[in-house]
Amino acid sequence: MAAVLKKRALAEYSQTQTLNKQDYAQQQPVKKLCLVKKPTTDSAGLVILSCLDTCKSSKEALHTLLRISDCVEFDPSDIPEAIRRLCKYFRIENESAVKVKILALIAELGNLEGADVILVIDDIINLIEKETSHKVIAQALKTLLTLSNHMKDNQIILGKLIEIAKNYLKDVSHSVKCRSLEMLGFLVPLCKEKDLEGMSNLVVSYFDNGDARVRAQAFSTMIHFHEKGLKLNPTIYKSVCDGLKDDYEIVRKVVLKLLWVLGTTFPENIVVLPDSEQEIRLIDDAFAKICNSVNDLSMHVRTHAAKLLGSMKLVSMRFLNQTLDKKLMSNMRRKRTAHELQWENVTSGEWASGKKWADDAPREVIDKDRINLMSSGSCGAFVHGLEDEYLEVRSASVESLCQLSLNNQQFANLSLDFLVDMFNDEIEDVRLKAIDSLRCISEHITLRDDQLETILGAIEDFSQEIREGLHRMLASCTMSTTAGLRMCVEKLLDNLKKYPQDRRSTYKCLQRIGAQHPELVLPLVPQFLSIHPFFDMAESDVDNPQYICILILVLNAAKFNTTIPPLFEPQTLRHYSYLRDTMPTLVPKLCLPNENNNAIVTPSSVPESLEFLKNVIDNLNIENNTVRMQTNLLEVSKEHLLRLSEMDSVVAGTAKFTSLYIGAQLLMSQILEKGFFSNLANLAAQESTNLKNNIEQLLLHCLKLQYLFVGMSPLEYCAVKQMRLRTLGLNLVYIVKGSNASALAPCHHFLSAVEDMQRELTNENLEPDAFTESLFRELAMVEEPKPGIVARILTPILIEAKLGKIPQPNTLIQMSSVQILEPSGQSDSTLKFTAGLIMAVPFEAELLRLSEPSRLRIKVKYPDQRTQVTLPRPAHIKPLNYDGNANDAKFGQDLRLLTTVLISHQVWSEACNVEISIALAVPEGDIGKRKSSELNPYLIDLCKPVKVSVSPKPIKRTTL
Repeated sequence: MAAVLKKRALAEYSQTQTLNKQDYAQQQPVKKLCLVKKPTTDSAGLVILSCLDTCKSSKEALHTLLRISDCVEFDPSDIPEAIRRLCKYFRIENESAVKVKILALIAELGNLEGADVILVIDDIINLIEKETSHKVIAQALKTLLTLSNHMKDNQIILGKLIEIAKNYLKDVSHSVKCRSLEMLGFLVPLCKEKDLEGMSNLVVSYFDNGDARVRAQAFSTMIHFHEKGLKLNPTIYKSVCDGLKDDYEIVRKVVLKLLWVLGTTFPENIVVLPDSEQEIRLIDDAFAKICNSVNDLSMHVRTHAAKLLGSMKLVSMRFLNQTLDKKLMSNMRRKRTAHELQWENVTSGEWASGKKWADDAPREVIDKDRINLMSSGSCGAFVHGLEDEYLEVRSASVESLCQLSLNNQQFANLSLDFLVDMFNDEIEDVRLKAIDSLRCISEHITLRDDQLETILGAIEDFSQEIREGLHRMLASCTMSTTAGLRMCVEKLLDNLKKYPQDRRSTYKCLQRIGAQHPELVLPLVPQFLSIHPFFDMAESDVDNPQYICILILVLNAAKFNTTIPPLFEPQTLRHYSYLRDTMPTLVPKLCLPNENNNAIVTPSSVPESLEFLKNVIDNLNIENNTVRMQTNLLEVSKEHLLRLSEMDSVVAGTAKFTSLYIGAQLLMSQILEKGFFSNLANLAAQESTNLKNNIEQLLLHCLKLQYLFVGMSPLEYCAVKQMRLRTLGLNLVYIVKGSNASALAPCHHFLSAVEDMQRELTNENLEPDAFTESLFRELAMVEEPKPGIVARILTPILIEAKLGKIPQPNTLIQMSSVQILEPSGQSDSTLKFTAGLIMAVPFEAELLRLSEPSRLRIKVKYPDQRTQVTLPRPAHIKPLNYDGNANDAKFGQDLRLLTTVLISHQVWSEACNVEISIALAVPEGDIGKRKSSELNPYLIDLCKPVKVSVSPKPIKRTTL
């Protein structure tokens, strides 16, 4: 009983205690935890900004601001705080230079992500309300203009900025006025104001400002109005014309541009000449005034005027003709002949008629400004421009003359003599520009014999670029007589003896000349080919370059004139067969009788090639094939496609592409079939080396598919990149499981390639193959993609996933190729130079269908296996064809590389060969680094190397 009572008492006591605790908890207030947040450390930019408070002088503050502007980057979250601190320091600073730098720094920060542009604009407006320094106000207006680019849709802010610009137009400082006018020029077209005409009148009122810089900015503002889409008022034309008389060239230069704008915008408006009742079109009057500026005292104004003339297409023919008329530019008057002067003396009488005041006044008293502008403005403008002492003016005049001639055949014939005279200019660039201009207008002109003689006189120029430019020009022009054609051919053959390096350029020139002048070549065939009606002449040497030139000329003419082939002798037919095989691009296909009177049939393109290619790919994409059968089919198809690429040039590009793609699939199958990935750590040394070499070869195949072919569609390009992605996965697994090398960089590169592939497939709306789809799905579930984890995911996917289908044939695909012309590699002579010094070897190559010229490299390999890689200068890479049609970037560019390769080495015991080739540099990271420079992993060879025999000789020791 006592035990029961004790137990009950304990239960009651514990219950009482629990109730007491609950009551106490209800009576006591709830405690709150006070979490003290530790202050976060400021970023580097804010730390340096805090140093402004400790600067003892304005000079120290300026150095701090310069340091921030040059090398400090801000986090987006720190930008508002940084701007607040800069504005705070602006208010306590007294030095103008420091304030200007603060405003410039605010402009930089305001353009970054994270800045509240509206708040920044309000802060700047508040900062300059009581500012008195003109420099600071000008910089503030510039900062507001910079920030306004983010507020193009906010009409309230734009209107507020326009009002600020209007208010500061009243400032006495020219810099503040210029900034205000600049703001109006950029902001008014964006703001939907009703009083646009009033704004234009406000800007026009500053055309007569006392400061030249303000006047120039006012004219520039009107140009900005036009560029932004506002329609200018043509009534300002007279005020603009008055600006041509300004004393400062900066004003005259801008006025010329505004005149051009008004002339091209309102060409048919009628204007009345001053002090005259004559009415002319506005475009004609503006053209005359710009022509008159070609005689300006400033070289810059003359150059600008000469450039503007070429783009004025609607000018009347009489004004265009006067620009080339020398007679009308003599002391601002028409220069009369002696007969006209004598006739005037006879008919005038001894005394004045008295009908007109001062009609007998001396010539010196006549005001030249009263002379009609039509007879003084445009007259002789191009004559003066082409004879200017500065090459900039002459070059601009040649360009404008060419542009105007392209749209006007009559003017092109008038300007022909003047362009031919520029072939004798002292500056090479001007001569070359004149040559190219004449080539561009060649379809409108026909060369006379005297003009052709002047042109051929310049063909002996020392510059190879000038000579080749003349070859291109002669190939485009039309000649008028047989004598002129014979003179041209003889001059080209003589020049070829003097400059043998022009051989290929001369061949192309004569090819075009023969094709364009078959009727002129016909009378000259017996003379050119030494055909005599009674005697058998000696057979010419087919290896003679001069004779090859003659054959190219005659054979191309024979293609368009059926009277020429019957004149050929048996040796000419044999030479045609030889040249047709060795120079197929220069000699056309002709149906000529041979010695047995049988027609020579040349092979043509096979029409069934594309169908055969499709059948091969369809057979390879059959899914029921076994692994062994598929491998055999791939090997046989690869050989057939390589042979097909040699037979038919139409499908050569896609055949090579498919063959290389099949080669990559064969390597992939070979690596996966042997099952090395199940136990990479236990591989023998030889097996590991073979596996590594196969992976590197596979990576190289993928790089070639990606960078050596142009014209690929998105489907084919993604197929190549998916093959490359699978190869990168193989490489990563090998590095993680089969080598001791670090896998962090390859893993990062692989994951970057995965992201790039996923983004590209999404953009092109394409489906991934089996491997890529499984890879995307598995990697999406990985939280931390470390190399080991990624390798474990990749191993089963690589083994199980089937190879992707081979892309269908695309005839637009072409392969980049390079042909090295010089050095030819066939010379037996040895180049000798002093050991330790540098020898320059002339180098010329033709680059066909190149997608990225910036990746070109010249590779020089010495006998001691050292390799030197150089980057050719961009000026040495020029277009191969100058037909005016730029190559599409998708289908590559045809370029010509003309440079010199520098070779240097120490003494050799005997002459050895140095190999020179061209390679394509590809991005790093796909293939691991190698110790041997011979197998440079980042270079893809574009051609076979050319061997040059070189012998460095020791320095001769002489006794004094």
